Amino acid sequence: MALGGGAIAILGYIAKLEQEDRQIMMTLFGRHVTPKIAEAIWLSRHQLLKKGQLIGQQMTATVLFSDLKGFTTIATRLPPAELMSWLNEYMQVMAQTVLEHDGVIDKFIGDAVMALFGVPIPRTKPEEIAADAIAAVACARAMGNNLRSLNEQWQKTGRPTVAMRVGIATGIVVTGSLGSAQRLDYTVIGDTVNVAARLESYDKSWDAELCRILIGEETYQLVQNHFIARYIGNVYLKGREQPTKIYQVDLTDE
Repeated sequence: MALGGGAIAILGYIAKLEQEDRQIMMTLFGRHVTPKIAEAIWLSRHQLLKKGQLIGQQMTATVLFSDLKGFTTIATRLPPAELMSWLNEYMQVMAQTVLEHDGVIDKFIGDAVMALFGVPIPRTKPEEIAADAIAAVACARAMGNNLRSLNEQWQKTGRPTVAMRVGIATGIVVTGSLGSAQRLDYTVIGDTVNVAARLESYDKSWDAELCRILIGEETYQLVQNHFIARYIGNVYLKGREQPTKIYQVDLTDE
């Protein structure tokens, strides 16, 4: 049966809207998630998008921050081109590690990486929230082990070797897109984000091993049966009035 002009116009309009939605999703997530997660986001677009922006939502997620120890010193020693080549090699490996663990890369900040687990599609079941926390800790351990491999390669070629710190926190976050029509970014905000960042930067004088992984109490409760984690203490993190229980996760199961 042939379609009338009105029906064709409606179909064309719907197709145009879908194309606009897809462009928005690609702008926000295209380079930051795996194809599997991208497809899940696309299928959930009607609950995520409103008037060309992601709807601000409150949800439970796990946030990961990583940073290189001693990067500032290295940055002053290497020529600019060599520094950027070295740093890009590191970032490429870490970004791939996040994606392999179904994380979302929120941003790169110099030598730091911020990754999210459990967004942008809200988790509604406790087991889903636990799975995100487990994925984040597994990701952190893989990042550390991948750094070991990078260090071995760099040592052979006379390039700098480094250690890293990781902080992980689980809790309530607010998610959405920030910016203008010309430049939109997906991000999360909230106390959970701050805790993860403070865990990463906690006691930088700590002469840690290859990769120090600190997690908060909420994350620990979700992952304690899956990884070896040692209680460090009930400490005051910068900017928080109440003490926070923190744990250090071993890089291996040995």
